[in-house]
Amino acid sequence: MIDLHVHSYVSDGTDSPSEIIKIANEKQIKAVALTDHDSIEGILEAEKEALKLKVNFLKGIEISVSFKNGRLLHIIGLGIDTENKYFLKAYNNMKKAREEGMENLLKILEKRGILINIKSLREYAVGKYLDRQAIPKYFVENRISSTVPKVWKEYLDPIPYGEGELLEVEETLDIIRKSGGISVLAHYHKNIGLKGYSTAEVEENIKYLVDLGLQGIEEYYPSYSRRDREYIHYIIDKYGLIPSGGTDFHGKNRPEVTLGGGENNFFIPDSVYDNILRYLEK
Repeated sequence: MIDLHVHSYVSDGTDSPSEIIKIANEKQIKAVALTDHDSIEGILEAEKEALKLKVNFLKGIEISVSFKNGRLLHIIGLGIDTENKYFLKAYNNMKKAREEGMENLLKILEKRGILINIKSLREYAVGKYLDRQAIPKYFVENRISSTVPKVWKEYLDPIPYGEGELLEVEETLDIIRKSGGISVLAHYHKNIGLKGYSTAEVEENIKYLVDLGLQGIEEYYPSYSRRDREYIHYIIDKYGLIPSGGTDFHGKNRPEVTLGGGENNFFIPDSVYDNILRYLEK
């Protein structure tokens, strides 16, 4: 088994980066990629633990990007060089914009009757910059809401991102390529994806992304239906995309999914990792 779509508590999971590697080692998972939302803060910790336990590890990130008509996509960068100057410039600009946007976001929440002191919120931030990921942790810890996914759905997702808080899709694909990584479209079938389009429109949009530089797509994802799997296999073959896959593991915040697997005997074959390694070595 492998798992190339995993979240730690750096974003909206519950396990630390090192705990994730320990779980992978215990379950004899061949390879893991840490792909926290818009953050690389857990990479070093995970990498150190992976070297210690001899677990194959890919540096990753799942970037929220601006697409057509206000739609969001999630683009995963696998095998990225987190010290690459092009990547870091775009990454830090995005993180700064998100921190600057927090005051406005908190004003919107205040109108809903939720008053949060920004100094108190900083205690829940991971890394240098404060962003939205701190709010669900604050809500759950202070019993404003029961679960992290619920906070996102009811409070944060309806609030649009401000200027500079989202990278454009073309820039995202460019910085992943320049940092030596592979760009992968995550969960194409979701709202943060291409849900709502006809199959012809989905293909048209994927072709558009490929023309911009998209290299891969998730062929394996726990909530794909049989039809989803067959369709994306067709797309991968037609456009020569690199297949990837992962559980979208979030620890206790998504208990139906386990690291490396999930319901209905879901798993990702290790040949997917081997193929990605060959591309990265090029």
